[in-house]
Amino acid sequence: MIISPSIASANPLRLEEEVKRLDTTLYTDLHVDIEDGHFIPNITFGMKTVKSLREVTDLPFSFHLMVSNPFDYLEEICACQPSVIFVHVEVLDYPSSFVDAVQRRGVKAGLAFNPKTTIAPFQYVLSRADAVLIMTAEPDGQGQQFIPAMIEKAKQVGMAAPSIELWVDGGVTTDRLEELERIGVTHAVMGRAVFGHK
Repeated sequence: MIISPSIASANPLRLEEEVKRLDTTLYTDLHVDIEDGHFIPNITFGMKTVKSLREVTDLPFSFHLMVSNPFDYLEEICACQPSVIFVHVEVLDYPSSFVDAVQRRGVKAGLAFNPKTTIAPFQYVLSRADAVLIMTAEPDGQGQQFIPAMIEKAKQVGMAAPSIELWVDGGVTTDRLEELERIGVTHAVMGRAVFGHK
């Protein structure tokens, strides 16, 4: 399983230092959450900060757009060496259009699901996407506790699209990794579990 450190959990006053201390032999990308204060109450980074981060590391960025208008971000994000771009199905009237728009730019397209959102209505488009991200905690800003019921949702994705990259994000701790890998999760986003340690 690949671990993707989430920069949103780093010390916001020391972002450059936090990124530079990552062991690049261990991690293959840096996870960047873009939150707009509308789709989700929190606000993380604007593109000015993302571009500054791009200058201090060669790690590819996996982007998780928790925003109401994801198409507004595509051009600038595609210029920032993304390994994949995730957008929430909750804001996509036509998920296939998003998948096509990202893939046309030569980038992997990912679909993200909040805990309350079921997989079934989007099963038709899973095989066209490159990756799926299951939120395993609600983005509440209150410590983000892992929701065990999301294990079953991840299994559903694995059965519906066996060859897809399967990501989980939210409250993931090291004691969960073995079980997640066993059910087919290929990538785990970890924030506090990475940046909370020396």
